[in-house]
Amino acid sequence: MPILLLILAGGVFAYFLWRSRTSSLSRDCRWRQHRKEGVWVCAFCGAQQQGGDAPTQCLKGQ
Repeated sequence: MPILLLILAGGVFAYFLWRSRTSSLSRDCRWRQHRKEGVWVCAFCGAQQQGGDAPTQCLKGQ
């Protein structure tokens, strides 16, 4: 059982490490999709991005 918990903890750590390297979003980034307009809008800074997929880059200050 302790070995299973160590494997689980290692998997969670690896997931967070992978997630931090594939995205530059900060804690302030709150992207909301406006489907009618076809745009993603950040609720924190008001940045906008066109497209169907959720943004992975922080556009704060641009």
